[in-house]
Amino acid sequence: MSERCLKLICDGDFEIVKITEDLYDAAVELFQNYFSKNENLGIALNLIGCQDIRASQERFLRLLLKDNISFAARHIPSQQLAALCVNKIENSSNTTETEPNVGIPKMEKIGEIIHHMTTSFDVYKEWQVNCIIELTFLCTRTEFGRRGLALHLTEFILDYGRKLKEEDSKEAFELPAHVKGQRPKAITSVFTSRFSQRIGEKLGFVTLFREEYTKFSFEGVTLAEKIDPQHKYIIFVAKRL
Repeated sequence: MSERCLKLICDGDFEIVKITEDLYDAAVELFQNYFSKNENLGIALNLIGCQDIRASQERFLRLLLKDNISFAARHIPSQQLAALCVNKIENSSNTTETEPNVGIPKMEKIGEIIHHMTTSFDVYKEWQVNCIIELTFLCTRTEFGRRGLALHLTEFILDYGRKLKEEDSKEAFELPAHVKGQRPKAITSVFTSRFSQRIGEKLGFVTLFREEYTKFSFEGVTLAEKIDPQHKYIIFVAKRL
């Protein structure tokens, strides 16, 4: 293996590994073939098959991976990446470059929704923190579903984030130059489905803001009309590290 296994999970059939540069292509493949197809905003806006969107998503994903705090569950027998937890470090005074959505209406709409959610509660001010981890994407390959991989990965990034707070920790030392010295005090995410929301509930995330899918529309149709009715709302959540 080109990078070390960080943790064995699910009876030793899977290992959690850091998504290093040699795994970027595999991470992009999993994300593009499964996240947009199964995530509610992607479903509502029908992102599948749009080449300009795929290119935009790939650029954004590769940018996020450069923070070097994203992880995958890898299926040991097949060596496939089975699930992803893509994260970035954000600072109240210097945020990461955002996705280039200009000129792509569907991506602009997603950016608008995420911005609405994350700015409806100022976690920096209200929680008195100046640095956070943003859990940006969480997805599982369909054939490896219902094994708790997303839950394991979310638990792992919580533990990893706590270690980043320690100034002399190995995890803090491994941060790349552009985020070196950052000490996250909380983790945030926008959970768009009941599946991710249940993970948040199990792990003690606090709901900071919630919005019904009926409140959002695109080209005259509400997103609720396109999404399975079990997913009634989208939430902005956080947990202290």
